[in-house]
Amino acid sequence: MKFLNTLFLVLLSVTMASSQITVTNTTFPAIGDTLKYRTTGNPSSPVNVGSTNGPQTWNFNFLNSGGFEFTEIYLNPILGQFEAFPISNLMILTEDGQEQYLRTSATKLEAIGFAGENGFLPTNLAIKYTDKPILRVAPLDFITSNNSNGKFNVDISTDILPDSLLGNLPIDSIRIQFSGTTSGLVDAFGSLLIQNKTFEVLREKSTVTTKTDLFVKIPFLGWQNPANLGFDIPGGFGEFFGIDTSIVYNFYTNTRKEILVSAEFNAANEFQSVSFADVGGIISSSYDISVNHAMTLYPNPATQFINIETKDWKEGLYFLTITDMSGRVVFFENTKLSENDKKQISTNGLSAGQYIFTARDKFNQGVRSIKFVIN
Repeated sequence: MKFLNTLFLVLLSVTMASSQITVTNTTFPAIGDTLKYRTTGNPSSPVNVGSTNGPQTWNFNFLNSGGFEFTEIYLNPILGQFEAFPISNLMILTEDGQEQYLRTSATKLEAIGFAGENGFLPTNLAIKYTDKPILRVAPLDFITSNNSNGKFNVDISTDILPDSLLGNLPIDSIRIQFSGTTSGLVDAFGSLLIQNKTFEVLREKSTVTTKTDLFVKIPFLGWQNPANLGFDIPGGFGEFFGIDTSIVYNFYTNTRKEILVSAEFNAANEFQSVSFADVGGIISSSYDISVNHAMTLYPNPATQFINIETKDWKEGLYFLTITDMSGRVVFFENTKLSENDKKQISTNGLSAGQYIFTARDKFNQGVRSIKFVIN
């Protein structure tokens, strides 16, 4: 009996080893790549991510239409704001003008920072990660873990905030800090069917926690958490802060650079959305729109005001900022927005020149920036 058990374990290990793949750094995106995806919160069939171990078979052939298209174009960062991200060696440019600066090495792909729509203007407008999140690791095997932290800040001078928001506190500036942690594990392997093609894949399950905090700058004390000083959070800000947790399942193959399928569930294991790669020529349009990011700004050029119209936005709380070309925030408002909203913002008091308007949700998961001009 002992011999049979040993033989069974040996055969099982051989079977598992022969069924697994290794995803190498050749699947990291590189300059010149264009990757196309769709994302939807309402697929035609339930998204079943399966269980652990393998080999398994995932049939995602129903993921071939619906939702919104988005394209990632990978360029040399010297075409963008390289002077603000000198350690980057890769830049994603989406077709709505968003830029993300990356650094690739033999073992990882990490985010360095990001910038809004600017048409490749040589400006200093940029947001850098103080903690750089790791987006991909290599080699990826069953079982590989990937733990990562990311963090960046948005600083706002109290000169542009109403006194009613400050509660008469001796505050010089307000810092909104976005941070996140990812704890991932490759816990399953097998075959994935999508758009009538079959791929050998690894499944990575990640717990993603995003957090939004507020810090205030007090004379002689520097940056402080208001709660640690016995202060209440300044009025109007409290509901924006907190923690959100989601579970993300990513399916990788060693023959494509795209993440074939990425399914997101909330902490209660309720399906939220799924993104999937175009491996069968399902995306042919020349202009793509990221879900929850579509926004219109007019008039542009502006004089006394700008109008913001949203389309297909997820209802929720948003931080609105206007930033000049030096990177200084000259307008800030926290507000609730939803699908097809229209909001007017006064630009009286702003000098003639170029600006960037940005709307960012409370966990930095829905972000849209538009460049505009004031005459």
